[in-house]
Amino acid sequence: MSTLRELSQELIEVQRLATDPDLPANALQDTLDGMGGMFNEKAVSVVHVITNSGSDIAEIDAEIKRLTDRKKSIKNAQDRLREYLRFNMDATGTTSIKSPLFSITLAKGRDIVVIDNADSLPDEFVNVKTTVTPDKAAILKALKEGPLPGAHFEKSLSSIRIK
Repeated sequence: MSTLRELSQELIEVQRLATDPDLPANALQDTLDGMGGMFNEKAVSVVHVITNSGSDIAEIDAEIKRLTDRKKSIKNAQDRLREYLRFNMDATGTTSIKSPLFSITLAKGRDIVVIDNADSLPDEFVNVKTTVTPDKAAILKALKEGPLPGAHFEKSLSSIRIK
């Protein structure tokens, strides 16, 4: 039986392997196979890795949200400054500003289409999109009653539940 210290060291190694993208896929399996102790101890160690990595995922998600919000804020500030500059150049009739680093040009507006009522447009000016997707719930129900052309049963992989 492994000591708590040995199990802790093994757990640290398993966590390192589980999060190292450069190691081959079977390295984690080899480490688990080489660990001393009973199968249940190994299973508990694996669940510890799963549980501990869950907090990492939550922290990464929070950081992604923070950076996404920051990006949106910076983008909105850029858009407001562009609109401010465009409005004032348009109001003063300024079409070009030169500087040593860049030049600013106020381009003329282009024609754009504004749809007032899409339903009143002639058919030749409207695109119709249709999507066809199988109703898997209805197909499953029908397959339980008997064979169905174009579909069949398969067993999914077993799953792990940790409570």
